[in-house]
Amino acid sequence: MSNFVKIITFDLETTGLDVGKDEIIEIGAILFSVKESRGRMVPEKLDEFQTFAKASRPIPPEASRINKITDEMLTNAPSCAEALQKFKIFCDKSNCLVAHNAEAFDKRFLSAAYGKHSILAPSQPILDSIKMARNIVQLPNYSLGTIAKALEARKEISLKIDEKYMHRATYDCEMLTHVLVALLRDRLSNEEWAAQEFLQALKKKDIHQDSTPIKPVRPKAAGLF
Repeated sequence: MSNFVKIITFDLETTGLDVGKDEIIEIGAILFSVKESRGRMVPEKLDEFQTFAKASRPIPPEASRINKITDEMLTNAPSCAEALQKFKIFCDKSNCLVAHNAEAFDKRFLSAAYGKHSILAPSQPILDSIKMARNIVQLPNYSLGTIAKALEARKEISLKIDEKYMHRATYDCEMLTHVLVALLRDRLSNEEWAAQEFLQALKKKDIHQDSTPIKPVRPKAAGLF
């Protein structure tokens, strides 16, 4: 089948968790589809995207400890507006976007950032992989690392999980790509991986109900980022 869905897994790194004052400093994304290999669906990587975004103030030490991004790494980075525009162009290659904990984190930051800069946002629906995982597997917690390690132990994913690379945008996208296909492979038929069937199949099988695009939100006051 040549019309398999094209999905972008994406991840943001930020200066903190407060969407009202913290900034996006890195966007990573992987465009992939699926293919059949030895009787099961596996991800097929098509393209990759990564950009830093210049911050308006120094990165807090606690954020750098987690994402390993320093002020020096952002010296020649594009502005946040430029990074967002590049990301939107990359997203146009896909049928839908997926982020882990998208509703509580990534989608909120993107809505605020696209609204602040008054630029066109990606129009593709965004799925939250943490919601899908909670509907499919029982685990002590649903962090991306926990899910990936559990699936690696069951030989459901071929990616070797390395904690020292976690919390960098493109590596987390790589993990999420493998996790997503592993979670869905036994729940979707080959036909349901088709671009025109994929979202409806997720809804019909109660895997994910509410996929909506980014809705830019204008800031209430200046200086959000």
